[in-house]
Amino acid sequence: MEVDGARVLAFRLASHGLAAPDPDPDAALARWSVQDSPPGAGAAALAARVEDLAPGWLDAALADRRVVALYNARTATAVVPAADAAAYGTAQLPGDDAGLKAIVGPALRDRRTGFAEPVELAVAAVSEALDGRILSRDDLHEELRGRLPMELLPWCPGCKSHHAKRNLLVMASLRGRLCIAGRAGRQPAFARTDQWVGWDAPDEVSAARAELVRRYLSAYGPSTPAHLAAWVGIAPAHARSLWASVDGELAEVAVDGARAWLLAADLSRLEDPPPAPGVRLLAPGDPLLLGRDREAFLPDPDLRARVWRAIGGAGLVLVDGAPVALWSARKAGSVLRATVEPFAPLPGDEVAATFERLAPHRGCAGAEMAAGSPG
Repeated sequence: MEVDGARVLAFRLASHGLAAPDPDPDAALARWSVQDSPPGAGAAALAARVEDLAPGWLDAALADRRVVALYNARTATAVVPAADAAAYGTAQLPGDDAGLKAIVGPALRDRRTGFAEPVELAVAAVSEALDGRILSRDDLHEELRGRLPMELLPWCPGCKSHHAKRNLLVMASLRGRLCIAGRAGRQPAFARTDQWVGWDAPDEVSAARAELVRRYLSAYGPSTPAHLAAWVGIAPAHARSLWASVDGELAEVAVDGARAWLLAADLSRLEDPPPAPGVRLLAPGDPLLLGRDREAFLPDPDLRARVWRAIGGAGLVLVDGAPVALWSARKAGSVLRATVEPFAPLPGDEVAATFERLAPHRGCAGAEMAAGSPG
């Protein structure tokens, strides 16, 4: 099959619940693609996908422990159904030293090989520190300072203290020993995932890996192992081993002449994706923006640079499935002040109404929209 970028985008919009609303928030979370980095991204993503989502739904689901927030291999905060947490984490675990280096290497810059030992030390220390209790970020680091060697506690100029980097906490998270269990003031609070929501690790790691690839391709296909590696945050060789677990389920697709693959079961959806009528607001960190073939999604390099800025990127306004504007928003008292910069025709009244619907999910009573630059 040969398709162009427009059809791929239409397929992904439908796959992400952005063509027709998802029936409930759990359907969106079941894709294993919602993240809460930056904070608030998870609620905004659900608001864009679920009609009449109750404000505070995600916070309530996290508090009820039906949903859990974990650090994933990219060090982002992933939000997944609690029942899926063990499969989601296990699927990302590396099987060799090179795979470990890809995840924890930034935390151990003086080390070239032998990453398994420090990882085991860190996971054990986190497990002991959180056993039977919930700790703030600062309290967890204080506990780790008494349990870990200085090699694993580099100096942080911003915090003005020695503490373990998030890359090592990621490994504890992927092993079911760390999740985010609410807030402690302005800091995250941590608990052991196995004690907070349970951790029924799959007997067959290969089954979890295959499921991760299936859910990725259903949401981001057609794609490649290289794009999977970047999306998960793992080494290319590790991604190729995950990809091989579904090799018999794939069909090759040419996207604007380039080779890519899709689950064969999804070919009919790619052949005739439904339209995506109306306005959707994609906030920074939206699952759809986490795909790695960004040129096809937004051809203009200047716009891409502003959307995928490392910190403070702009959001995107979609109208009938096409990107038409950048946006940013800030809370001013009880009002969400949105700044919109169109680069294509914009139905202003519909966009303003969409910001009004987003406002309660940002803790605001209403919204005001103005033209300008999100900066």
